[in-house]
Amino acid sequence: MKKITITDVAKHAGVSKSTVSQYLNERYDYMGGGETKARIEAAIKELNYSPNFLARSLKQKKTNTIGVIVANILHVFSTQIIRAIQDYCSERNFHVIACNADDDPRKEKQFIEMLQAKQVDGIIVFPTGANKSLYQTLIMTNYPTVFIDRMVSGVGIDTVLLDNEKASKLAIQTFLMQGYQRIAMISPHHCYQI
Repeated sequence: MKKITITDVAKHAGVSKSTVSQYLNERYDYMGGGETKARIEAAIKELNYSPNFLARSLKQKKTNTIGVIVANILHVFSTQIIRAIQDYCSERNFHVIACNADDDPRKEKQFIEMLQAKQVDGIIVFPTGANKSLYQTLIMTNYPTVFIDRMVSGVGIDTVLLDNEKASKLAIQTFLMQGYQRIAMISPHHCYQI
């Protein structure tokens, strides 16, 4: 079965390939009128055309894809962050590739290199902190990168952090206001009595 191309859609709609391209890129101002848009929509539907996103991304030098590398996907915090990123990106027609590094610097390096090879538009990383030379390469090549939840000493990448001190104070104040006096805090490796 022959793959339907943008040329087929243009012929079917009686317009140029350029006009179909404008339609696909939602640049309706550059098109004739509502009738032209309707003809292209009908042609796409009748021919069951789906755009070649790889060719489109090569031409536009943009993939509308973000890579997210989490330290450990089993952590609830990680899944909540992925969900928030996914929701935000979905509303803006961006795709998300989520990768689980298991706090393993080797896996993190492989995922960063794989995502770059796939030409994602940017990477969001919960960094292990052990790939400093790779992080510096991302900076030197101006590769859009953001760290989440962890700062890496000596690496100047924008980082989104939770104010842990403020969050802890708010949690303790909530318990104190409810009359509790003996408060404990449990973290993955420690237990503290406050």
